[in-house]
Amino acid sequence: MSEEIITTLSNLGAIDENKAVTKELLINSDSLKNRVLDDDIGKLVLSGYVKKTDGKLYLTKAGLFRALSRFS
Repeated sequence: MSEEIITTLSNLGAIDENKAVTKELLINSDSLKNRVLDDDIGKLVLSGYVKKTDGKLYLTKAGLFRALSRFS
């Protein structure tokens, strides 16, 4: 599930604080439709791959690198 969250954030363009997206937008995305994401998001924040600001989420540089490394 964590990989899907990282990939979805990347696909949505949530790569910095100015482009952060809400958890609701993630839940409504095709790949994560109606899933409970709280635990996985918490783990990603603790791991340093995702940041949460003002209730919105975005990838850190480490998270973006992880997302893009799936395609190489």
